[in-house]
Order: sequence, then structure tokens, then C-alpha cells
Amino acid sequence: MFRLLVAASLTTALLTGQTVPAPAATTAQVTGAYLQITADGVATGRGLEGASHAHAALAAMYDVTGDPRQRQTADELLDYILQRRPGHMNTDIALQMLRSPYLQGDPRLRANLETYLTALLDLYAAQPDTVLGTGDIRTLTGRAELLVNYAEYLEQRSGDPARIRSVDAAAQAMLDRVAALQYTRQEAVSAFRNDRYVGAFPHFVAGDDGNMGSWDVEHWAPSMLSLDQYAAVRALAVGYGRFQSATYNDAAAAGTRHLLGTTEIDPDLVYAGAPAGFPLDGATYEIGEETGEHPYLITYGWSPNAIAQMGTALKAVRDNRVKVPHAAAWLASYWRGTPPRSVLAPGLFWHGLDAKIQYTHRFIEATQLAVPTGFPWLDLERTTFPGTGDDDIRRGGWYDGSGRGAMSAVYSRLAMTGYVESGGHDVQMLNRAGQWWERMVVRG
Repeated sequence: MFRLLVAASLTTALLTGQTVPAPAATTAQVTGAYLQITADGVATGRGLEGASHAHAALAAMYDVTGDPRQRQTADELLDYILQRRPGHMNTDIALQMLRSPYLQGDPRLRANLETYLTALLDLYAAQPDTVLGTGDIRTLTGRAELLVNYAEYLEQRSGDPARIRSVDAAAQAMLDRVAALQYTRQEAVSAFRNDRYVGAFPHFVAGDDGNMGSWDVEHWAPSMLSLDQYAAVRALAVGYGRFQSATYNDAAAAGTRHLLGTTEIDPDLVYAGAPAGFPLDGATYEIGEETGEHPYLITYGWSPNAIAQMGTALKAVRDNRVKVPHAAAWLASYWRGTPPRSVLAPGLFWHGLDAKIQYTHRFIEATQLAVPTGFPWLDLERTTFPGTGDDDIRRGGWYDGSGRGAMSAVYSRLAMTGYVESGGHDVQMLNRAGQWWERMVVRG
């Protein structure tokens, strides 16, 4: 009876925004997790999807912190998920699993991974045009990156050589398609009358050159499609690391141009739009040429999830030793003049990548709620945020970005997994985040 009352009080507190006590050492059974906290503090969307995001976030944190509390909650969430969806697996989970000692330790997930990848390889063998020419680019690039990582995973375990060869063949076909879809200067000007798309990728992969669907992106910057760009760059970089293909190197380098530039946080460049916090909606996108392409005006203003995912792309470029080509033909097709040519030397390029990766870490660490009082992210004269995270239901998490007052499990999971994948290791910050995720979990 006491445990039921504790569970009820936790749920009530989440719904009302009241102070939420830390869960007891012995907890009631997990029955889901919330998907969002609205601007007025109401937790909504309780169920399986929220639990999936909470599990992914806690698994990433646990791989860094080793915190037994995070491990226990992650285990309970996984039991809940697999009871309701025994075959639980998708590309995001599979990619995380191949990096995670914790997730690899679960035999149920290992079995689901093999089933999932067998289905993907069978689909490619039977319908290659469907795989290469339908859907959005994140589906294509996610599959390509997954297959590259899976081939290396099999090699480390002395896997079947024939299966490794089939995995490599499918991965290369997908990466070839991604590289072919990248916009040259001529294509960017022809398609958008905007050469800021040099080196960027389309949103959908259908058609010879892909397409943007119904989106009117003529005046937007590539960073508006940030998660698309990061996934493409990341896949090409890991593809280069495995196959040492100059095509993949050159495409990854061209895509990285958008991500270079300043490593400083300048709020005046973020809050330039109307309404405040939406610099890409109804506002002119202006680039300060002294810093190159604007590196953090992404998706919807300063979105922590996008900043974290940018870090994963930069780290993949750095770890796989991608180099910027010096060939005149490549420069004519893919370089826009910014950042300066001086950054193209391998040593300087990689040094810049290291500095930018550290910037993404500082950003995630600095924007966790509650934020230091003087940090401009919550300058209420220029944003529409309803609070500072001082209430327990928000403390330790992140707003969605862009001036929206909501907090999303989807975006917070992307922030957490991206931070960890790109090398973030602030244990205190991750432990605070773990407490926020605990409050999102529903028990009883």
C-alpha cells in the first residue's frame, strides 16, 4: 500500500509541477515514461515511446558514469519495453548498442540486433532501388553508418567473412548514393539560387538529385536541416575510415564546411529574429564572413539536441582522419570561400575540429537547467521561456530550444546520446540529467 501511495504521489507531482521527491531505493514497477513536459509544467504522453527515449538516455549516461541507480532504472525500462515490444530495435538503438558495453551485455538486444540487420540486408538484396531511392536521407545515412559499424563489430568477434562482405557491399552502395546526392555549387545555385547549400544534402533521396519535398528552403541555410547534414557527414566519415575511399573523404570534408567557424557563443546572433528565439523563421539569415558559416544557428535557434548531434559528426570526421582536399576542381565545386583557406591544412583542420567538439560539450553543460543566472539563454527580455528550471520538474533537463517552453524526451535523448557519443564526460552534469529522467519515469 505504501509503495502505491509513493507512486501516486510521484505521478501527481509530475502532472502538477510540484516538487518531486527522489524515488525510494525500492521502487514500484515501471509502467512507462512521459514524452513531454508542456510549457505550463504538465507531463504528457506517458507510455512506451517515452520509455524508449528514457532508456536510451540512461544507457548512454550509465556508460560514462557507472552509476548503479541509472543502471537499475535503465534495466527496469528495458524490461518494460521488451515485455510490450519483444523485437525492440531500430537504427538509432542499433547504432547506440554498437558503442555501448552496457547494451551489448543484454542477450535479448543482441538477438534483436541480428534479426534487424538480417532484415535490412535481405531488403537491400531483394530491392536495392527501394533502399537507395526512397525515404528521407537520415534513413539512408543511418543504415549506411550502422552497416559500417556492424561490419567492424563482426570482425572484432571473428564473424562470418561472407556476412561481413555482404555488409560491406551494402554499406558502400548506400554511401556512394549519399555522396552522389551532395550539392555542388552549380547544383545549389540551380536548385535554390543560394550557394550556401554547397556541400549540403537533400532531405529526401527520391529522384536523381534527391529533393526537399514541399519545403521552401530557398532562403534558409543548410543548418535549418541540421540533423540531416550531421547524419550524412557522420556516415561518410565512418565510411572513409573503413573503406579509405577518396569519394567519401571529399564528401565528408565538403559537408563539414558548414560546421566550422567560431567556437564562441554570441547571443546577439541567436536572438536576431522575430519572434525572439526563432532566428530562422521570418528572419533574414545573415552570415558573418569573419567567422565562416554560422555554426550554431541550427534547426530552431539554439537547440541543445542539434548542438550535441553536431558534435557526433565532428568527432567522426576527426576520428576517421578526414582531410580537406586541395584539388582545384574540388575547391571550385565545394568550397564557398569560408572559413578561410588557412584552416585547410590537416593539422589546423583537426585542431579546429577538436575545439568545436569541446564547444558542443560546453554548450550542453551550460544550458542544463537550472542555468547560471547570468547566462543569456534565459534572458527573459529576449526569450519566451516561462522559467529558469528552479522548479523540480524541469531542473536537470533542457528546453527544446528556440524559445519554446516545452521539454521533450525526444530532444533531451538526442542531447544526451549525442553528448556522450562525441566524448562528453561531465559526470556531475550527467548525474543531474539522470535525476531528471528518473522524474520522467512512471511507476505503479
